[in-house]
Amino acid sequence: MYFIGKDMDQFIQQKDYVDTAIVPLLEVDLSNEGVKRSAGASEYLQSLTALLEKQFKGRILLLPPISYAKKADRERIADELRQELEEAGFKHVFYLTTDVAWRTIDSLENIIWLPAIPIEHMDQKFRNSVMEDQLRQVLPLFTKEWTKPS
Repeated sequence: MYFIGKDMDQFIQQKDYVDTAIVPLLEVDLSNEGVKRSAGASEYLQSLTALLEKQFKGRILLLPPISYAKKADRERIADELRQELEEAGFKHVFYLTTDVAWRTIDSLENIIWLPAIPIEHMDQKFRNSVMEDQLRQVLPLFTKEWTKPS
């Protein structure tokens, strides 16, 4: 489910079954040197998380990307997100990012770091193939977490 009005009606009704949240984490760099990289990372993350949502519709809630500045306090963001999602009752939370700095945040589990693949200039068929391949690499991380004893 997406974090949009029409899906939230379904989310409220089926909350017991939607046990997983996906949180895309996106560094926004608007400098001349970083803006293309940042926009490319955004496009990549949103494409991948849309595929995850499609694959697991009814089990996951895909939150909107959490955007933050380069100098943001990632520890603070992590603590606030973790607390909010715990209070909401999610049993599993996955954080997807192309920002390697998140790998050092010990307070979050299930941080999935992925190098951003520049998909901007790919034709649609090749792009779909690349994204499906990325999805196949990420899926085992989800199933491993879901089958872990509580």
